[in-house]
Amino acid sequence: MKFREWYGLLAHAKITMLECVRRTRKYLLIVAICVVSCAIRGCVESIWELTGDSRLPKWITLPHSLTRSDVLVVMQAMEPTRRGVDTKFVLSDRRYKKLSEASGRSYDLSGRYFLDVVNGVPEITGLTHHINENGIDYPYFFVVDDLALKKSLLDESDKKLLDEIRGDYRDLRKKLLEENGGATSGN
Repeated sequence: MKFREWYGLLAHAKITMLECVRRTRKYLLIVAICVVSCAIRGCVESIWELTGDSRLPKWITLPHSLTRSDVLVVMQAMEPTRRGVDTKFVLSDRRYKKLSEASGRSYDLSGRYFLDVVNGVPEITGLTHHINENGIDYPYFFVVDDLALKKSLLDESDKKLLDEIRGDYRDLRKKLLEENGGATSGN
């Protein structure tokens, strides 16, 4: 091959390479934006539906025209990189139209039970699973009303929660244990 032919091939390869780099940079920017978004807000790690026999968490209020059997509550655990676990509770009707939403923080008590705090209002929730109406083994959560179970879970996690929540923990603990308890949640 002559010099001109080699030079032509190299020039064409250089233009093709520049075009690849230009396209790659565009896609890398999109990937970088997605990664940064997840790091800031978090990614949904887990989703649980409230069991039908559990009461609603205190921070969820039913609209006047609906009953407990008319709605679904879903808990989404978001796993950010630096801020612990954020949770979101979404109230929707049976057609999955979102009616309200509440967000807060969740603290692990035992792997199956969690202390969830939304706007300073604490609830202890538990995780379970059972076969739903479609025959599928499905994950659910429930609100714990058993005062003895609440006390036991908080006592076991006392030091850890005091480190994580700091000064607010004593007030949250007091709010949880001074309640009348309500019906026992036997899940």
